[in-house]
Amino acid sequence: MSAVPTFCPSRRFRVTTTPLSRGLSPRVPILCLAGFMGSGKTTVGTLLARQLAWRFVDLDDRIEESAGLPIPQIFERLGEAYFRQLEADQLRAALGRASELKQGTILALGGGTYAQSGCPEFLRSAGVPVLWLDSPIEVLLSRCMTMTGRPLFRDEASFRALHAQRLPSYQLADQRVDSSGEPAEIVAQILRLGIVASGGNQAHLVVEKPLP
Repeated sequence: MSAVPTFCPSRRFRVTTTPLSRGLSPRVPILCLAGFMGSGKTTVGTLLARQLAWRFVDLDDRIEESAGLPIPQIFERLGEAYFRQLEADQLRAALGRASELKQGTILALGGGTYAQSGCPEFLRSAGVPVLWLDSPIEVLLSRCMTMTGRPLFRDEASFRALHAQRLPSYQLADQRVDSSGEPAEIVAQILRLGIVASGGNQAHLVVEKPLP
């Protein structure tokens, strides 16, 4: 049985040897998608899951369901610290659910999830690979200019500053893919990398080429 990390309210993420459910078996394929707002995690994740015949889970959706509020209202009414704790809770729950179902899962993280202290180590200790969807800042900015419901997008200057702040965390991912193109092209890139191999219900996940 493989060990997985536990959630610690005071530090949000902590690596321990306490099992979660029955642990995350290597036979339970899970791939997390990380990236800044506007990088295409939900769109690409949905298409990739469909291609692989895997489940798709959007962490932001789980957070909203748990709180009974849309994310902007969670930030406004309860604050970012409360949101981050919900985020950590729901990430751990999503991993546990994937383990229980024993079904391949693509999990789209929130834009700031992987940048939270301890999160990269949390996922690494659980044996869950992370793929970074990366796009030039100008592409991300142009996409987000037309989107609503992003509480941390206030203006261009703060957008660029937040991106620069999170960049070192994204660079810890196991793989990087340029997500500035069309979603179908991005999915094709991911499949060519050999991170995941499809086969209907026999789909499985392998990680072969970590970032330098």
